Amino acid sequence: MTKNITFARIAGNALAPAPPAQRPTGVPLQPASASARSIRATAWAQPTARRTGLRDPLSIVLIIVVVLALVAAGLLGAEWYARKTAIEKVRAAAACQIEDSEDTVTVSFSTSPPVLWQYVNDKYTGFTITTHGTHIRGAQGMTADIVVEDINMNGDASKKGTIGAINATITWTAEGMRESLNAALKGAIDEYLNGSLLSFLQTWISTDQVVTSVKTDSSAGTITVEGISDSSITVKPVTTPDGGIRLVIQPDSFKLGGDLNLPQDDLQKKLDEMTGKLTRNKLNIRADSLEVLNDGVVGKFSTKNADIPKGDGGGNGQTGGCEGL
Repeated sequence: MTKNITFARIAGNALAPAPPAQRPTGVPLQPASASARSIRATAWAQPTARRTGLRDPLSIVLIIVVVLALVAAGLLGAEWYARKTAIEKVRAAAACQIEDSEDTVTVSFSTSPPVLWQYVNDKYTGFTITTHGTHIRGAQGMTADIVVEDINMNGDASKKGTIGAINATITWTAEGMRESLNAALKGAIDEYLNGSLLSFLQTWISTDQVVTSVKTDSSAGTITVEGISDSSITVKPVTTPDGGIRLVIQPDSFKLGGDLNLPQDDLQKKLDEMTGKLTRNKLNIRADSLEVLNDGVVGKFSTKNADIPKGDGGGNGQTGGCEGL
């Protein structure tokens, strides 16, 4: 009996739940740890973060920046293409006018306003043209700096558009004049000798030997040309009432060696043919002034409120195929 009671008591003590831990007296209740609170907060906050992510100010700013960058890149590409196309067209027209290659022409548009904007409106504020070749038409050693302003391509049935102003500075070197006068004088001599007993001189006289030197006199505004067999001619560059230019042979200055009796009027005609080509254009560009310097001649040319005529689509020997210029 005693054994049974002892076993029951021991079994009961083993199976009975342990009494709750007693908090020591005077020890305060500790809150949940920081890590536990963070886990619970994260678990509840995650859905909210996903819902509001697109409304984050930084994300919106980034999207706007990307869109603006793409738009800017597109506009820059369009501006580059418009500028390139405009420059190519102006270069081609200028090269046709001076009768030289496009490689000898440099064209520059201002940076503002953008060429694309000007193209859309068919109105151009202006551009500059610089030639750096060996000649302009028949004049060797001649270059030009040209400023074109206020081009309006909104034309009508009679014209392509209008140009507000063109101002050009033409430089003609002394060596270029020598080469040009060589050709003019040789042509006059050949015509004079043609069919005569002295026609054999046409092949004997080299074009490069006709004029051997050119001397400028800035004080007198004259140019003295010296050539074969002590030949000499003095000319004076002048503007004409219609805006052209001439190299006028000065009185008692025309002397040809080699027993040649070439009439002065024949040579003057050849000179007029050469200089007349320089101001032959459809934009009415005319010479304003000519100045003789120590190493050449500088001329000022201009036109205002010029109509751009419609091109005839083909060449006629007088720059008719130069896009209407």
